[in-house]
Amino acid sequence: MRNRTKGELRTRTGCRRCRERRVKCPEEHPICSHCERLGFTCRYEIKLNWQNVVLSEIHHDISPRLPTDLLVSIQSWMFLHTFQADFNPGNLQKAPNGRSDHSLTQAEELKYESDMLAPHPRYLSPFPLGEAENYLWSYFNEYMTTQIVIDPGFNPYRDIVLKMAAYFQDGPLFQCVLAASANQLHSIGRNEYKSAMWLHRAKALRLLRTQVAQLACGKTHDRDLGTSKDQIIASTIMLTFFEISRDCSNSWTVHADFARTFIYSRLRDLGTLSAEQEALLYFAVTYFVSHDILAATGGTLMETAEMVTEMCKAVDKSTILALTGCPRDLLILISEINQISALMGQSDCKQLPATIQQRRDDVERLLYQLHQEVPKEFGSFKSEFSVIAEVKRLAAILYLYSRVDNASPHEPHMIRVTSEILSLLPKISLRTHTGLWPLFIVATLGIRPECDEDRKLLLSRLAALQQTRQLASVKKARLIIEDVWKSRDLHPDKTQGWSILQGRRHGAISLA
Repeated sequence: MRNRTKGELRTRTGCRRCRERRVKCPEEHPICSHCERLGFTCRYEIKLNWQNVVLSEIHHDISPRLPTDLLVSIQSWMFLHTFQADFNPGNLQKAPNGRSDHSLTQAEELKYESDMLAPHPRYLSPFPLGEAENYLWSYFNEYMTTQIVIDPGFNPYRDIVLKMAAYFQDGPLFQCVLAASANQLHSIGRNEYKSAMWLHRAKALRLLRTQVAQLACGKTHDRDLGTSKDQIIASTIMLTFFEISRDCSNSWTVHADFARTFIYSRLRDLGTLSAEQEALLYFAVTYFVSHDILAATGGTLMETAEMVTEMCKAVDKSTILALTGCPRDLLILISEINQISALMGQSDCKQLPATIQQRRDDVERLLYQLHQEVPKEFGSFKSEFSVIAEVKRLAAILYLYSRVDNASPHEPHMIRVTSEILSLLPKISLRTHTGLWPLFIVATLGIRPECDEDRKLLLSRLAALQQTRQLASVKKARLIIEDVWKSRDLHPDKTQGWSILQGRRHGAISLA
């Protein structure tokens, strides 16, 4: 290798990107010619990294003990002009075969890196990871978990899912988290994460199938039985989350169908589970029950009624309210509307049979009498939860009239309920997508063709919701809403209630 001449020597005053690439920087300001040519962001400031924890066992086997907090401790810190590799030279914990089970294969990593348009941002990890995996983990932990829940103080994605994934890095859940993170980055225009998204998803599915097969064949040791079941439950949540976020195609319902049966059987173990396992189970039941019930209101799915209602009653009220913004009793009433509608479809009578009419009247009475008390434990979010719960109660009333009575948006009682919902919608925060279901219901079942201002309001709310997190379910909801509006515009004299949603070609939609 030839020696550098004095003119070729790198300086320490060049831009950050040139120093990282170990090339001489032309040092033009504000953008050097190298960065301009390659399309990089050119910065001249010093890059500061946290030295939070230096693992003393870095050259030995890392203890599998889960850190008490996945956020790295900063009790003892200093700034360093260094990168993660300076503290973590092995980069990955090696398995006996010489590679990490949760890392990409050599061929996969080459493909992975070839698709990268720019290096990953650097983070220090509380456990040894590759640079790409470390960034995906940090992105999910620091950004995504804060955007998923209504109450930041009750966050099962951070407090349950991430801790399980960190403790069992060889399991499918770890890969699910990385896949979900890469998918979110890809959805906001970071196309360099497309390969990572599919690779981690494929590994997650392979590991999950292996665990399910071992469980079915009885090859799981008794001491690992509970852990294996927990991994399967949490991984199925995250795979469903991935599919809904990516394109909200019918594939998410495949995971949900499996989860419903698996979780239903797991509920029999209540009383023998640890507090952590119980918290995971309640989270899973809430997640899948709410998706099941609300998806059935969209006109493309049928709810497994009895099982869903029983599962819903197994979870305490505060957990369901905290995760969905929807009281448990209200979810059960919406499920009852779905069941009444299914019974109506089996009846050839033009008038409701007496038994079904009685059930319908009972639901209407209970919806109007429903007292939605928000516990004090929700603190500063109590008023927000109260508004969300009230909007969803009103949306359930609108849904009852439209689906069971086939009431059109032009009927006086529909206009009244729609007006009440529209007055409350601006008060719902767009931090999360909990407002998607009432938005969808009022837009498709309550808005009249002549109400252009109301349509503008709803479209602006959907656009703002989409801006918060690029969810495919929001995009699909908007497509269906616009499709319904076109139908109503073309046939303004045709009185049509919930049946207008039937026969849409958009496939299953998640509204939870």
